[in-house]
Amino acid sequence: MNVLITGGTGFIGALLARKLVQRGDKVTVFDVAPDMARMEDIASDITVVRGNLAYASEVLNVVRDNNIERILHLGSMLSAPSNANPWASFQVNVVGTMNVLEAARLFGVSRVVFPSTIATYGLDTPSTATDTTLQRPTTMYGCGKAYCENLGRFYRSKFGLDFRGVRLPSVIGPGAKVRHVSQYNAWMIEYPLLGKPFECFVTEDTKMPTLYFKDAANCIEAIADAPREGIKTINYNIAGITPTTSAKEVEQAVRRHVPDAKITYVPDPVIMEYYRTFHIETFDDSRAREEWGWCPAFPDIDTVLVDFKAELTQHPQWYGDC
Repeated sequence: MNVLITGGTGFIGALLARKLVQRGDKVTVFDVAPDMARMEDIASDITVVRGNLAYASEVLNVVRDNNIERILHLGSMLSAPSNANPWASFQVNVVGTMNVLEAARLFGVSRVVFPSTIATYGLDTPSTATDTTLQRPTTMYGCGKAYCENLGRFYRSKFGLDFRGVRLPSVIGPGAKVRHVSQYNAWMIEYPLLGKPFECFVTEDTKMPTLYFKDAANCIEAIADAPREGIKTINYNIAGITPTTSAKEVEQAVRRHVPDAKITYVPDPVIMEYYRTFHIETFDDSRAREEWGWCPAFPDIDTVLVDFKAELTQHPQWYGDC
């Protein structure tokens, strides 16, 4: 199958590209600034196209020229850059998604998979968020993703496009460089594993549902392969580490693996303001489990820590210094 991954050299995209190559798909990756550091072993097996999602012609061309049959639309501006530059975020995240959907419609792409975010929930969230919980995002990133979830649903009903989405919690894994409201979860693991001190920028009791990056790739692959008749909810919550761990509980887990870890807390007032209205502890993914069989491979913090350490040890050239 000819598969296009937008944002295909990124954090999750590179992992997905490798999985698809290994199973025999013909993979094209589309990225505004391709970084092949994590993909050197498959570079000769994929097609890399430099392009900007905000430019419709570039999106249309990559879909047409490569006879794309399925699109995994991972490309986007993340939360912190989106808040810093909401105008650019609108062009990339919203207009870019419209361009992807139009390309799929015009060139007969059979399926589009859209990773959304827990940030589509925001103002006065309940402790448990289901697929029907009211979405009132407070960030530019969350606003754009919420709109695109519904845009994809519209294209499904209006044009028959097989759109389906996964609403991811905070994705953690090695090598992420951009600080955002929940990045402390990954860095609190990565820094001690590399022998570095970590100054946590939230309070000890702060909680954010998290998903290991390999499970993020797993769930995108799984929903992409799921039979159309099983996709009823369309946009699905995806849970990973359960129950949700507080910053202090992550620290305690890290110390079981790195007893001399140097971890301190200096909460950032701006980030803590975000958590003043964000209270989700349970990210209910029961519909994903029931409708297309979702089940995480890394369901607890210790399982994640073991694999996280193995990744840093086996592939240091992929992740560099944090």
